[in-house]
Amino acid sequence: MASLLIVATGLPSVVYASVELARRLAAVGHRVTFAGLSSARELAEHHDLHFHPLDPSRYEQFLEADARVGRLRRLLNLRRRREQARESMAVDGFARAVRDLKPDLVLVNGEMHEHIIAAAGTGVRVALLNSFVSIWRQPGLPPPHCLVCPGVGWRGTRVGMSLLWLAFRLRKRARVVSQRIRRMGCDRLSVWRFLAHEVDFDFRGGIDDSQWLIPFTYRRLPVLSLHALEFEFAHHPPQRVRYVGPMVLESRIDRPMTEESRRTLDAIFERRRRAEGGRKLIYAAFGSAFSTDPDFLQRLVGVVVERPEWDLILSLSGRLAPPDVGPLPDRVHAFSWLPQLSVLKHTDVAVTHGGISSVDECVLNEVPLLVYCGRETDMAGTTARVVHHQIGIAGDRQRDSTPVIQEHIDRLLREHRFGDNLGRLRRQYGAYADDRVAERTVASLLERETHDRTR
Repeated sequence: MASLLIVATGLPSVVYASVELARRLAAVGHRVTFAGLSSARELAEHHDLHFHPLDPSRYEQFLEADARVGRLRRLLNLRRRREQARESMAVDGFARAVRDLKPDLVLVNGEMHEHIIAAAGTGVRVALLNSFVSIWRQPGLPPPHCLVCPGVGWRGTRVGMSLLWLAFRLRKRARVVSQRIRRMGCDRLSVWRFLAHEVDFDFRGGIDDSQWLIPFTYRRLPVLSLHALEFEFAHHPPQRVRYVGPMVLESRIDRPMTEESRRTLDAIFERRRRAEGGRKLIYAAFGSAFSTDPDFLQRLVGVVVERPEWDLILSLSGRLAPPDVGPLPDRVHAFSWLPQLSVLKHTDVAVTHGGISSVDECVLNEVPLLVYCGRETDMAGTTARVVHHQIGIAGDRQRDSTPVIQEHIDRLLREHRFGDNLGRLRRQYGAYADDRVAERTVASLLERETHDRTR
C-alpha cells in the first residue's frame, strides 16, 4: 500500500469531504496523513488519521503592513517585497514535511495554490481535489456561477453560454490587472509566479486561466471531483478529471447542543414519528458562509401559520441568534446551530442556499430541496442542476412572499416526481461508494506513477 498526503483547508464542508476521502483510503490500507489547519486536528485524529498541522498564512498581515509603506519605496524594493510576501504564505514548513514524508501521492484542494506549487516543486506526484460542480469550459456547460440550464432561455443556448464564459474571462483578466496595480506587484498571482520560479515549477505552461476557477487551475495535474457525474449537466469531462462520488462524512465532531435544545429537537422528531406521515417537517439552513436575511426568514416562518400539520426548524448556522429572528409562530423552532445530517433523516423538505455539500446530503437522504440561492461561488450552478434534475425548486429570495414559499413547499410534498428523481440519484450516488470509485481512481494514479518511474 502507498503513502498518501491529503491537504485541505477552508470551509467545514471542504474539510469534511477531504477527511471522508482520507478515511476511505486509509480503510483500504494506505498510510494516510491529513494536513490542515490546527482546527482540523481533532476531526482527523477522530478518524485515526495521522495529522500534520499547516502553518496559517500571514499574507493578509503582509498586505496591511506593505500598504503603509510609500509607493516609491515599494516600487524600488519589489523583489524583497515579493520574498516577504512568499514567506508570509507559510509553505516552507509544508514543503519540508513533503520531503520528509516522501508520499507516493499528494492530494490537495485545487484552490490551495501555494501548497500545490510547493508540493510539485519537491518532485512528488500531485493530484487536485475539486469541491465545486464542473469548473471546466466544455461544450454544453455554462459557467458554474450562473443560474442557467442548457437549452433554457437565450442564456442556455450555445451562443449564450459562450458569451457568459467570455464575459467571465474578461472580468477575471480585469481583476488580475486591478490586483497587480493595487498590490504593486505583490498580488497573489505575482507571488505564486515568484514561488514557482524558486521551486522550478513551470508556471507559464502549467497553469490554465481559461477555466472557471479564480485565478487559474492547472493544465496537467489530474483532478478528483468529489461529486457524482450524474448530478452534472450532460457533458464529457476532460480526460484528466475523474468523478469519484460525493464525500459525505457521517461521523463528525459536532458542536455540543444545550440540553434544552436537544430535548426540543427530539420532541419534534417524536411528534412527527407518532403522526405516521400526518406531520411534515421543514428544515431550513443556509450554510456557514451564507448571510442570513432576517426579512426573508420572517416570510419563511409564516408558511406554517395555515399549515397546522407542518413544523419548521431553522438552523441559523451561527450567523444569528434565535432572538434576532423576531417573534416566532407556534411550530417554528430556531436554533443557533444543528447537526444537519441527523436532522435530514427526519426531514420532508429542506430549504437551503444551494451549497453543493448540502445538496449532496439531501440527495443521500432523499429530501427534496427548495433552494434560495446564496449567489456565492458555484451556488447558482448547483441550483440550476437541482432544477434540471427535478429534485427541487429554485425560489427567489428577494421576491417570494409567504404564500409563494408555501406553494413551493406544497409542490415538493405533493408531486411524486421529486421523490422519484431523488431515489434514482441516490442510487447513483451510492454506487460510487459501493464500487469504491475513489479508491480505484487513486490506485490507478499510483499505478501510473509506478509505470512512469520504471520506464
